[in-house]
Amino acid sequence: MSSVALAASPTAPPLPAPLSLPPPITPPVQPLNRLAFVASFVRNPLQIVPQAVYEQDFVPYGGRSPIVWVTQPDLIKAVLLDQRDIFRKIVQIRILGPLLGKGILTSEDKEWKWQRQTSAPMFRHHELMTFVPTFVRTTRDLIARWREAPQGSVHEIERDMTKVTFDVISATLLPSADATIGPAIEASAGHFQKAGAWSLLYAVANAPKWLPRPRRRSQRHAIHLLRSSVAAMLRERDATAQPRDDLMHRLMTARDPDTGRPMNEEQLIDNLLTFYLAGHDTTAKALTWTLYLLAQSPEWTAVLKDEIVRVTGGAPVAAEHIDKLVLTQQVIKEGMRLFPPVPVMSRQAVAETALGTHKIAPGTSVVIPIYALHRHRARWSNPDMFDPTRFAPEREAKIPRYQYMPFGAGPRICIGMAFAMIEATAMLATMLQSVRFGPATDRTPMPIARVTLVPKGGMPLRIWLD
Repeated sequence: MSSVALAASPTAPPLPAPLSLPPPITPPVQPLNRLAFVASFVRNPLQIVPQAVYEQDFVPYGGRSPIVWVTQPDLIKAVLLDQRDIFRKIVQIRILGPLLGKGILTSEDKEWKWQRQTSAPMFRHHELMTFVPTFVRTTRDLIARWREAPQGSVHEIERDMTKVTFDVISATLLPSADATIGPAIEASAGHFQKAGAWSLLYAVANAPKWLPRPRRRSQRHAIHLLRSSVAAMLRERDATAQPRDDLMHRLMTARDPDTGRPMNEEQLIDNLLTFYLAGHDTTAKALTWTLYLLAQSPEWTAVLKDEIVRVTGGAPVAAEHIDKLVLTQQVIKEGMRLFPPVPVMSRQAVAETALGTHKIAPGTSVVIPIYALHRHRARWSNPDMFDPTRFAPEREAKIPRYQYMPFGAGPRICIGMAFAMIEATAMLATMLQSVRFGPATDRTPMPIARVTLVPKGGMPLRIWLD
């Protein structure tokens, strides 16, 4: 059923008007000079993106290590698909390689392909739908904890979403009895992300790896803690007499089609840590920013509550409800447009080539600024407005594939995209069955580009429960 049909239903309220929100990032009118570029980059890489990137297709930034920002869908397609052998993940691998080794996110070519093929069966639609009761149960456990506080209390929503989505991963794709991995990720992932701006700056500038940089020691400590915790979890699984058929089991029993070899311990740690981190943090950020938007719009909250009641009849959200929660999914998609969980992608040219009429020299970093792409003045109507009707089925079908990409695009599109959408839909609907969210302050939260899009200072919201 389309959102238009829902809106026309005699029992459904009319859809609210778009909500005007002040853009949280003010881009520089002119490209920054080198000193200002470095200072702004370390604070927040989104603040180096000039205004022209929000208005034009191709914006170069010169220097010894040139950068070009690309926002035209056909050019993005060329980078991620048509010329993917020329545009490689050099910077991303340099930044994430020490943590994630040569796992599915940080490997390329044959090494990437067989790891993806091994993991893919766990992400089939019918498999994912079996997880809906777990999505609902973990969310209701969170709501029970919220009930322990007085009505209208302020809660740190980013922290809560991070914990609940980690609980989901631990109970679905990668279940384990080891209690150390959760605290290790909570304690260490933030340290790794805080050091990420310096790591990214050094990688983009192609600085020598031995060059000292701030936060290197804390980052190394975080990497050691994370990888050693996953290693302990692997040892615990090895001792299990009858392991269940989950993603961890499939990774442990997979064989390289060329060599017949299984993954060694390092490769298993690489992939398990990748799925733990990427599998919960992006969904946590999507939910965090979506709840912020709903806290600003009681009108859209009311519409969603009405849809959820009509679809579920007041029963717990179930697998058969997911595809019927049309407006709920539109709100999530619009939330990810305004605040994409992964705000920036990049590729590096390894040979001379061209993008359209633009020559690209070897060593050039081609940056796909997803945050700016999703707010591009020429590609979206009123791009800073919160307007979930953009994703009504008939309108969404007209959006070019490489214009909206919260999960990336091309062959390397996020393998967990469907998992994340089903998870976010089930969890948001479950929350809205009994919870209302409101702003805790009058400040506009500042999005900061780390590995994911982080709200500066967290996301405090007020909560009322029915």
